[in-house]
Amino acid sequence: MLWFTFEEIEHWARQTKWSMRSGKIKAFEFFLGVAFGQISALRLTLNAQASNYTEPVKRQAVDQRYTQRAVDLFKAIFSACLQRSLAKSTPVLSIHLAEQFKAVHLIDSTSFDCPASLAEIFPGCGGDASQANCKILMRYEYLRGQFEPLALLPGKRSDQGLAKELPPFVAADELLITDKGFFNLEVWQQIDQKKAFLLLPWPRSVKMRLAQPDGSRQELNLADVLGHGPREPREWPVVYLGAREVPARLVALPLSEQSAARQRAAFRESQRRQGRVPTAAALELAGWMILLTNAPAAKLPSHVISYVYRIRWQIELVFKQCKSVLRLDETEALTQRFRVQCEIWGRLVAAVVLFTWHSHLQGISLASSQKEISFAQVARRFQQCGMSLSQAMIKGGQQLREYLWSLFRHLLWTATKGRQPSRKTTLENLKKCWLCPSP
Repeated sequence: MLWFTFEEIEHWARQTKWSMRSGKIKAFEFFLGVAFGQISALRLTLNAQASNYTEPVKRQAVDQRYTQRAVDLFKAIFSACLQRSLAKSTPVLSIHLAEQFKAVHLIDSTSFDCPASLAEIFPGCGGDASQANCKILMRYEYLRGQFEPLALLPGKRSDQGLAKELPPFVAADELLITDKGFFNLEVWQQIDQKKAFLLLPWPRSVKMRLAQPDGSRQELNLADVLGHGPREPREWPVVYLGAREVPARLVALPLSEQSAARQRAAFRESQRRQGRVPTAAALELAGWMILLTNAPAAKLPSHVISYVYRIRWQIELVFKQCKSVLRLDETEALTQRFRVQCEIWGRLVAAVVLFTWHSHLQGISLASSQKEISFAQVARRFQQCGMSLSQAMIKGGQQLREYLWSLFRHLLWTATKGRQPSRKTTLENLKKCWLCPSP
């Protein structure tokens, strides 16, 4: 929280020309009201924001301060905040997993509808969908809990088109876990050349071939092989993907009967909505978890690969909290397009701060009591005290430090995850069967 000082925010306000003269609405209070005051449970109104200011102002005065320069101000503050977050040293979640991979990157995107006033900036997909839709490409580094929004994009941008943005974020001996929507053979080759590792589900539209003794390639009919063999884990050390014949490792893991039934029911329903009848081959494949990787078995054993892939769901939880607690997708500014943009950037600033707090709480809790910290509980606590937090930040000084220290201690004690001995976490499963096996 001490990243945001009165002097620094005023500096950015002058740089972006949002603040040209002295007035009742200071840049510092204007920013805090949007970024932290409105993560509270209050309605996202101008009156709620105006209540944060030291000097009494009317809601109309607040509304007039939302301009393109205000958007530039919030972008500048977000960029500075993000760089500080990434540069800050944070504890590693698992030293043992860090011995296998220097970093575990989860990259995915989420989208949400915007007011029609943003249709030119964030056009939607058209048709029956919303006229305006915003897509956020995000990276979450699992080992250190680093949260990085990479780009704000029009909702009509496809994930496959965004795949080419991924290679710069991965270095040697690091693991990238993504959804199959980001599969791209050229990107796969680029990441492999950097001696980094990929893990993602097999896209069924991608053909696979196996090398034959005579040097030729024969197409692998995976549904036929799995359907006529025993329901047990299967592995192909080398398959060749697509027309480029990019080498990869393929692992197929059978789902439990209950999970397979749920997957097949969901697949039948999605096909029904599209007016299609699912094929027997597609229904067979729906009963398996089929993963592709370029990591050798010595680096990523097949018996733990499903647990490692489940780490990807952490970023889904990130998206859920950004929408349900930070209310990234909510606004009452239906026609004021500058205000909507400021709210989006302000809540992304709040998200960066929350994840930085969470990573430090996590590191201390694991070191002292071997317990994980629930991000959901941290976020809800910030939501409960959003307005009082922003007011404490405006006052600053020793009072702010005492408030933050009290909040930190409270979260360290109350935000730990509940443990169910019969239901182990992904990290506990990885430790048990791979990282720290029992004698």
